[in-house]
Amino acid sequence: MGLMLLTICVVTTATILDKKDAAGTIAFVAFLAWLPAILLADKYVHKYPQRYFTYLLASHFKSAVIMAFFLWLIGHVAGYTLTSSDVVWRAFVLFVLADAFVSAFCRREILTNPIVEAMNSFSGSTTDRLRYAGRRIDNDLHSINTRSIPSRIPAEIDRSLLEFIRTNLPDQDGKNADLLVLDDLDESIYRSGSSLAGVIVCRTRVNYVRRLNQFLMFCAGNMEMGGYLVLRYMPLENVVTDLKRRYPVPIHWPVFVLHFIWHRAFPKIPWLHNIYFSSKLSWLDRCYLALTKRRNRVLSKAEVWGRLAYWGLQVVKEAQGDGEICLIARRVEASVQNKRPSYYPIVALEKVGLDGKIMRTHKIRSMFPFSEFLQKRIFEDNGLAPTGKFANDFRLTEYGNFLRKYWLDELPQIYDWLRGDLKLVGMRATSPHFLSLYPKELHELYIQIKPGLIPPIFDAKTNGFSEIVQVEFAYLKSYMKEPFLTDVRYFMKTFTDIVFRGVRSR
Repeated sequence: MGLMLLTICVVTTATILDKKDAAGTIAFVAFLAWLPAILLADKYVHKYPQRYFTYLLASHFKSAVIMAFFLWLIGHVAGYTLTSSDVVWRAFVLFVLADAFVSAFCRREILTNPIVEAMNSFSGSTTDRLRYAGRRIDNDLHSINTRSIPSRIPAEIDRSLLEFIRTNLPDQDGKNADLLVLDDLDESIYRSGSSLAGVIVCRTRVNYVRRLNQFLMFCAGNMEMGGYLVLRYMPLENVVTDLKRRYPVPIHWPVFVLHFIWHRAFPKIPWLHNIYFSSKLSWLDRCYLALTKRRNRVLSKAEVWGRLAYWGLQVVKEAQGDGEICLIARRVEASVQNKRPSYYPIVALEKVGLDGKIMRTHKIRSMFPFSEFLQKRIFEDNGLAPTGKFANDFRLTEYGNFLRKYWLDELPQIYDWLRGDLKLVGMRATSPHFLSLYPKELHELYIQIKPGLIPPIFDAKTNGFSEIVQVEFAYLKSYMKEPFLTDVRYFMKTFTDIVFRGVRSR
């Protein structure tokens, strides 16, 4: 409909102004400006039929601004040698008015949630996918027999890991006493007819496992509910300390930057990540492994714990060893379904939107990969800090605090605002778990109002979650009475606080 209107408006305007010979060129230029406008603003998708005209006006206005910008850009770069600027801009105005008028009478109720995504990294058959994807098993969590496990572990296992198992593996009696010892998946993934194990031990550092997520998926799929996984890894902190020890101060930082790019940034660039895991290029990995004898995957504590939580495993014991960390995780639930973990630089996190619907907002990743699956665990262990954020949160990267202090991590949410998932001013979009911490009365107000790109800023004197709730509650109640004036007032206050008072995110 939009493209048809655009063509009609261009041809009509060109005919009136006697520029028929340039109508085709003008229509093509207008199309180039119109296409990114609808892709960014998503104005032809009516997400909120109960507030149809309000959001219709907002989406068409944002789309018109984007289209005008691209028209100006094309005209500035290419000039108006083949076309007339008068025709272009008059056709643009006519199209914007006609498009909004026609859309007002073409109301469609599109209520489906487009966010149904599932992580699918296993390349086996359909039967294997179902087996290894993780499933809920209604067995007693205490049915694992661990008493005989230490004596049955192969002698060639490292002494430090064996001692850790003997000291920390829970001593309990039960039915399942099966033990599985793994190095990687090369020798074990195609085991057939095997029973579910009670305890799985990975005797090599998981830093050396090439397909770590696939490895953990295999462990979860071949482990009894209530079973235990024992593994060890070298944490990121120890890698950084080792670099400082090995290289003097003048060259430490260049080495650290190169190490960061090669081992942390490079694998998390989408298309490079796909090349790395391509089966056609697996020979490169074998050559590298033959030369170095290890893969040196960089893993933080948050990523390891998050990956385990993704597959339904909860860390029950962790101990620092000789430059590495040993841990025991227990399978307590089925794996997470229909969620794509945060991994790449730009992440899409599940948040609660208008009417309580789950949406995805985009951010620059300031936490380690898979950290979002630890939110409930962090809250249960540490509670909230006076700032309203989680206390002792080890999920933040070393640059995460800087990104959050200046709200740089939230810049991609401009895209969510353009698409209409956020409004300009409003309470910050929050996760289902964090929203459950709010009082019921605030929760009921929250889902009636679309979350905002620019939230109310807490004063430096605001201390504690209860006071933060009061600030947000005051905004929501004011918005219900005077929507437009409330957003204008809070926008001006936020602008003043940031620009003139130097307020930063806490």
